[in-house]
Amino acid sequence: MSDSAYSVLLGSLGLIIAASELAQQPREVVQVAVLITAGLVIVAFYLLACVIWPYANCTRCAGDGKSRSLSGKKFRNCPRCKGTGRRRRIGRRLLDRRNNHRNR
Repeated sequence: MSDSAYSVLLGSLGLIIAASELAQQPREVVQVAVLITAGLVIVAFYLLACVIWPYANCTRCAGDGKSRSLSGKKFRNCPRCKGTGRRRRIGRRLLDRRNNHRNR
């Protein structure tokens, strides 16, 4: 193969590679957009769940409201939830904080 034919072949191969890389970039942009949209939808559903169900079980007492002794016979009210067995969810705290700042 002559040098000129070889350089044309390499040049066209370079254009094909460059074109394929450019074709992949929009695909990556679409994938990022889909991931961002999916993340926003998940956050929206979580905040909606926090509006409907603002409380969850206390993690320290597992919703029992009691802290038991090592023997299991004696108990006292859970210091974290004060014996209710419930705690406000993180999303609900954020929503309440936003509402309190808006009402000032």
